[in-house]
Formats: sequence, C-alpha cells, structure tokens
Amino acid sequence: MDRIYPIVLKLKHALGRLAVIIAGMVLIGGVSLNLCGPATASARSVSSDSLDLKRQAPPSWPHETGDLAADPAIVFGRLGNGFRYVLMENDRPSDRVSLHLFVGAGSLNETEAQQGVAHFLEHMLFNGSTHFPPGELVRYFQGIGMQFGNDANAHTGFDETVYDIILPSGDRASLEKGLLVIQDYATGALLLDAEIDRERKVILSEMRSRDSAGYRTFTATLGFELPDLLVSRRMPIGSADVIQRADRALLKSYYDAWYRPDNMVLVMVGDFSAALAASLIETRFEQLAARAAVPDPLPLGTIAHRGVKSFYHHEPEAGGTTVSIESISEHTPSPDSLARRRQQAVEQMADRIVQHRLDALLKKADAPFTSAAVGSGVYLNRIRYAEITADSSADQWRATLAAIERELRRAEQYGFTEAEVERVRKETLKALDKAVKAAATRDSTALARALVRDLAADRVSLSPEQERAVLAPVVTAVSAAKLHQAFRNNWPDTHRLVLVTGDADLKASSSTLPTTSIRDTYLGSAQSVVERPESTTAAAFPYLPEPTGLGGVAARETIDDLGITRIRLNNGIHINLKPTDYKANEILAQLIFGYGTSSEPQALPGISLLAEATVNESGLGRMDTHEIERALAGKSTTTDFRIAETHFGFYAESVSAEVDLLFQLLRAHLADPGFRDEALALSRERLRQDYHSFTRSTDGMMRVEGVRLLAGGDSRFGMPAFEKIDAIDLADIRDWIAPQLQRAPLELSIVGDFDAEAVIDLARRYLGTLPDRDPKLDNPRADLPKMPSGTTHRLAVDSQIPKALVVSAWPTEDFWDINRSRRMSVLADVFSDRLRQRIREKLGASYSPYAFNQASRAYPGYGVFQAYVNVAPDQAQTVLAEVRAIAGDLAGNGVTADELSRSVDPILTSIKSLRQTNGYWLNSVMTGSTRHPQQLEWARTFLADYAAVTAAELATLAATYLTEERSSAIIIAPASEAQELRSTVDGSTCPTCPDERQPL
Repeated sequence: MDRIYPIVLKLKHALGRLAVIIAGMVLIGGVSLNLCGPATASARSVSSDSLDLKRQAPPSWPHETGDLAADPAIVFGRLGNGFRYVLMENDRPSDRVSLHLFVGAGSLNETEAQQGVAHFLEHMLFNGSTHFPPGELVRYFQGIGMQFGNDANAHTGFDETVYDIILPSGDRASLEKGLLVIQDYATGALLLDAEIDRERKVILSEMRSRDSAGYRTFTATLGFELPDLLVSRRMPIGSADVIQRADRALLKSYYDAWYRPDNMVLVMVGDFSAALAASLIETRFEQLAARAAVPDPLPLGTIAHRGVKSFYHHEPEAGGTTVSIESISEHTPSPDSLARRRQQAVEQMADRIVQHRLDALLKKADAPFTSAAVGSGVYLNRIRYAEITADSSADQWRATLAAIERELRRAEQYGFTEAEVERVRKETLKALDKAVKAAATRDSTALARALVRDLAADRVSLSPEQERAVLAPVVTAVSAAKLHQAFRNNWPDTHRLVLVTGDADLKASSSTLPTTSIRDTYLGSAQSVVERPESTTAAAFPYLPEPTGLGGVAARETIDDLGITRIRLNNGIHINLKPTDYKANEILAQLIFGYGTSSEPQALPGISLLAEATVNESGLGRMDTHEIERALAGKSTTTDFRIAETHFGFYAESVSAEVDLLFQLLRAHLADPGFRDEALALSRERLRQDYHSFTRSTDGMMRVEGVRLLAGGDSRFGMPAFEKIDAIDLADIRDWIAPQLQRAPLELSIVGDFDAEAVIDLARRYLGTLPDRDPKLDNPRADLPKMPSGTTHRLAVDSQIPKALVVSAWPTEDFWDINRSRRMSVLADVFSDRLRQRIREKLGASYSPYAFNQASRAYPGYGVFQAYVNVAPDQAQTVLAEVRAIAGDLAGNGVTADELSRSVDPILTSIKSLRQTNGYWLNSVMTGSTRHPQQLEWARTFLADYAAVTAAELATLAATYLTEERSSAIIIAPASEAQELRSTVDGSTCPTCPDERQPL
C-alpha cells in the first residue's frame, strides 16, 4: 500500500527543487539518508536510557522473531559463518538478475576519527580488489554488458552500505561473474595507498557537488531535531578533515570490523534458478571469516524534547520558505508483527485524511502556502516522528505556520468525518488490490530493493496477497474514533518543534529574535478557535452526458510483428493500440495534439511553463482538482497535462477495470477544460520559487540561461526573466490552449493490459463522436534555434557555495536521421567514459561528469552535443581544456574497438529490457507515429542497428561535429569568482566578455 514519508518531503525541500541528489545513487559512491527508516534492528539492542549499536549474534530473519510469515516465494539461506542470502525467482524483465550486497553498517558505526570512512571505503571497493586490479572493475562490468552507474552502483547510509549489480543474464556463467564481484566487495579490498590518495580527491569533489542551500538546511535542521543523537553528527558524506588524512590503516580498521559474514546479506531477484544460485553462494561465501573482533557499541544518544521549541535557519539561496511543526521521540524497536502492521495502516489512513484537508486548502484563492504534507512513522528504526510541513514565499511564513497549526489542532480536537473515513478506506483498499493484481509482473530490481529495505528496517517481506490479507480487515472495519486516537497518539502533548527555514530573513524584518518570533506566532495561532470539519458529499463523475452512438472507422491496420493496431476514425482522430502482458493491470495512454512549446507565441516567453502547471491545477470546468479526487476516491486512473517541444498532451495511467473511466476523463478534459485564477496564482508562485532557486545555483542557472544560450537566445528555451512570466494572465493561457483542445487533430496511443476491441469501441464512443478536427489549426513557429559556435559565455550566480559548472558544447543535427542519432548517442557514451577516466579518476576534479547528444524532434537541423562537469571554481579552466582535449582526440583519432564494445554491449542489454516495458512502446514508438510513421520501423531495427555500430562510423561523426572551431562553452560560477573567470580561458582573452550578461 502507499506510504507517506514526510521526512522524504522535508529532504526534498532541503535539497532544492532541481533534484534530490543526496538521496539518489548517481554513479558509484553515492550517499543515502535512509529515508524510509532502514536499520538492522535484529542486530541492535536498546537500553532504557539510551540507544546503542550493540550487535546480537547469531543474526536472525525478521519473520523468525514475530507472528508474520514471509512471502513463500522467497528463499532464505544462512551459511555456517553467519553469511545470509535472500533469493527470489522473477522473470520481469527476462534474463536480468538484480544482486545487492547489504552490509549492516554505515556512518553511525564510525568513531570520531572515522567520520566519512564508511563512504570512503565504499568508493575504494571499486578501485582494486583481489580479482580486479585498479581500473579494471568498471571495464569488467562493461565487458559483460552492464552500464556503469545504471547496472553497477552503491550507496552508504547512516547504518547500511549497499552494493548493487544488475546482471545481463541469469545463466550459470553470469551468476558466477556477479558473485565473484560480490565476494571481492565482502572480503577482497586491496586499499592501495596510491588509489586512496587518488580517490580522496573524488570524494572531496563529491562533497562539493552535494553542497547546496538545501543540504545545509537539512544538516542544520537535523542538529536541532536530534541534538543529542549521533545521527546529527554522522552525515554519511563525512568530514573533509578526516577524508584529507584517511589512510589504509583507518579504512582497513573499519572494513575488517564491519564487513563480517554475520553482518552481510546477499539479495538476488531475477530470472535465474534459486537452487543453482544457492549452490554457487555456498561455494563462494562459505569460507568467509571475520577479520576482527566486533567493536564496542557506540551510544546513539537520547531524545528528550519538552515544551515548545523553535528553530530558524536562513538560506538566502533557497527558492522559498519551509515551515514545519514536528513531534520527535525515541522509538523502542520490537519484532514486526500483525498488530504493528495494522496499527501502521491506521496511522497512515489518519495522516492521509489530514493530507486531503491540506490539499483542499491549497486550492483556495487565499492559501498562503504552495505545497503541504503531513505524515508520521519511524526513522532509522529508533526515531518516532510526526510532521506537518508547508512551503511558502518568505512573506507568508506567519500565515503558513498559522494555517498548518490550525489544521493540526483541528484533527487533534475533532477527529474525522465519516465521509473522510470512507474516502480513505476506498483509497487504501484500492491500493492493496492494485498491488495484488500487479504482483505477477513486478520488476526484479524494484523487488530486490524492497527486500533490502525490509531487511534494513527489520520488516517481514510480505507478498501483496499477504499484505492485503493482513490489512484489508482492519481497513474495512476501522472507525473514525480509531483513526482519531491513532492520530492523537502520534502527536503527544509533551512537546512541539516549530521550524522556519529558507529565504525568509527574519533578522532583517524584525528586531525580535527569529526563534522568539516563530514561537510567538505559533502560540498566538494556538489561542485561536478552530471549527469542527464540515461533512461534505462528493460530487459525481462523469457529469457530462453520455455520448450517443459510435463514431465510424475510416481505416484499420494491424501490424502483426509489432502487435500494434492503428485506427483512423471518421472525424480524423487516430488511435494506436498495443495490448501487452509486460505488467499486469497496467494501462498507459497519451492523447496528443498541436505542436507544444515549438508553437509558443513569441510575445509570451515562458507561457509553456506556466500553462502546463495552470491546466493541471485547474481540473475541469465544473470540478476543480480537489473535487475530482474526491469523486474518484478508490479509483486508480489519473491524467496529467503536459507540454512537450513537439505536442500538447494528456498522459494517463489506468488499470484494466477502469478503461471506461480513462475515456470519460479524456473527453471531459477536451470538452470542458478548466482555467482557474487560483490555479494560475498557485502555479505562478511555485514557478517564482523555482526561478528564485534556479538563479542562485550553477545547475539551476544552466536551466534558466544556459540552455537558451545554446539555442542562440531562442525564447522557447530556458526561463525568461520572471517579470515576463508574471505578465502572463489567464486569458493568454486560455487563448493558446483552448482552441487546441477543441479543434486540433488528436492522436491517442494506449499500451498495456486491455482488450483491444473493447478499447476501440470506447474510442469510437468517447472520441469518435467529437466534431471533426481542423488539420490546419496550428503549426510550429517558422523561426528555428541555432547554436552559436566559437563562443564562451560566463554566467554569475548569487551564491556563496564554492562550485562551478563547465558546459562544453558542439552543434549537431536533429533527431530524424535515426541511424545518425543512435550513433551520436554511442559517441556520447564513449565521451562520458573518457570524462570519467580523465576528469573523475585521473584529476579527481568532478564527481560525475557526463556527456549527451540532444537531438531535437521539434526543430529541423537543431542538435547540441554537450559535456557537463561540476568543478571547483579555480579548476574551471583546467577542466574545460581537458574536455576540449577529449573532443579533439576523438575528432582526430576516433574510437578504439575496446571503447566501442564497452559502450555498445551495455546499450544492447538495456534495449532488451526496455522493449519489455509499456513506457518504451508508448513514448518511443506509438506516440507521434501518425506524424512520423518511421517510428514503427525504428522499433524493428532498434537492437540490430545499435549492434551494427562501427568504430569508423563514430570516428566520422566525431571528426564532423567535435571540432575545436565548432565548440562553445558556458562557465557558471558564484559572483565572487566571476572576475577571475572573466580574464582568460585556456590562456586567451575571451572576445565575448565585454557583453557578458549580468548576474540575475
């Protein structure tokens, strides 16, 4: 069932709206904050007055200590030395196997002198081991058809380190190769001095790349929330001082202490024989032995909040202000059980009701916040939390704090209405049923990661059928009183933590201490009267009259080898259908029309950004989004309006039993679109916050200014100055979008688990009875973007964070010569690998440099080959020269046969898996095939054409496009570094410097 993790949302706020980088696993050596509470509780004990990390022996499985039985499809094994394994056969996708080595230790196991060693060690396991000399492991992965980063990765968290390998095959040879690598992770680290010295530069580069206003906010917030807990002093990325002086002895002491057979679990899910895997595991891992005594446990600390405490953290580079009210207390681990699962389900249902209330408030014209979330749970298996949080503009923090305080108190005082309970009951039961129906076609890697999370959190791994059997009875029978009590229990009246973080400058706006202002605002709101929630009746959907009759079919074509049926209705609407069994009970659809961003009015730059959000927030003419959600409680069908470069469209997800609802929603959006002032106001404020954030970070400035520079200043790229977005009104959006909805030619593509004839009948009823469409309604603008050559642009950002972005770019071509586009993507992969070797591995200058070719589908002749490198500002020129040297070498000397095979083989592996997904067929093959029928042929040649790529072809492309005279560069750095960067590039004065754009 769906779970709400507000700490995840808080982390998202903290890390900025560009990406949740630290929680992901981009390239090798990622760090993770264990957002879903993973901790090896079976290996820990708790005293009455403090929490510690004492390990129990022998290790046990979660289902051995409680009253829940594990999924019968899972094989659990334990060797004599304590090494454990979890096996699960699964054939989606076919031939792939997902391996994960879970080590029950992370930054919380580090001493003061070891801060960052767990993460450093994780890096080092890719830099030399018993069977793989330094530099060979990545080549080994690529040589067996795996993509470095996608198929081979790792991350370090507070109390876990996990190594991931996605094998291209499940046969004996492939399993043996994968297990050999896992064995080396477990026991074979060489930890060579030269490699340690080289890798420390990479880690310091990673530390710099993760530094952001959001990350600083997160660490400061954690110090307030958990001041006496080790967690707040053991961020997985570690201490720069420790990283600078770490040596082999320090790394090996941690490795020997914690990489013990009884502290590791191997998880394997995929298309393999469990019996064979068990035999291979026993042979390879039975001889593992502990290399050191178990260290003394580290005290985790205590949590003892009392009363009202306030916290303020100012980050002027943040895009907005986040206001939160929290309750945080100690949690005593206990075995997973039936009672525990059912209680958690009740708590999540109560949270969901309050979330619905926040969502409803957000739709009101006077809402002071732009997003809000509520939730509760257990973090790191030791910390119980409840949180209600909201984002707002800086000047709305007081109103936002008062609003969430009132909603929290309303739920505490009055509980929930029967209508609210019934809605959340429907939603929860539907989620349980949906999971059961999709169980047979779950993805192996997703399954494996779920098993790892369960092990880390000491949770029993249940099948969807078991989970429904456990939870459905309590969900069905739960009362409003029970939900009310569960919510109150999560918010004990012993304390409240009140936090304001972000760009609100409370010191400048008042002489009162910020923490005092926050506390006074909270206490003042707490004195106000809140009213009992009103009981409302959900509106009925569909509300439009049922179409009468059926539209005629003008043409029908069946493409047997692709399994696609194409229909043209009499009114000119095109339908593409592909029934599949890739994922049970999943249906994906796209209804497209018009020309999207490429047709954006020149006088209204940025309207695409604002229009997409406004349409989505508006809902329908007679029902806003909140009313639609209430009317569709317990349903699984959703629609999302999107504006792409080549088209407008509604992307939809549904299930097999709701295809009629899918068509009802699509017709309603076409016939009765909503354009609401409050939706525009909300979308505009969210976009303003994004703009504010983007223009204060190097990556964000690339999105705002950089991409437009690479398009020759074309207003359809990047983001215009916000005053231009601010000038767009609802009439502008309606005048641009509404005619397209009413009259533009339509193409509907549907893929998934459905009956084709039934869907054709529905299409004829709901779309075939619409008026004829006008094929001449709209066209792209005639003007085209053109990337400049031979220029260097320097952009300054208003940031105190010492990092720069170097982008080197070359003009290429559009997408429609597929032979060329595919080969350019291989060339970009080779380029990325050289960046990894020369800039990450050799120079240690950047954590994750990469290259890609962006070939346009919308603009004839337009394409840009780009290399992105995040660096320290004083390394920008050196790195730019290195990137250009890589390009020059490729242009002059081409690609080696070894580079070609190490790039193409992993691509071929990924293609085989990709073709087994509904998303590939929808997005890459069927959508847009009415305009571009060649896409169907591309699906036939996808694998063979990549397999046929030659080194000579890549050499020709490199010589054609990656020449010095065609190259341009963008360097983005903090304003404090701008003067130095303006002076020279590669020793020569930049001719464009006098005309530089000023910092925004």
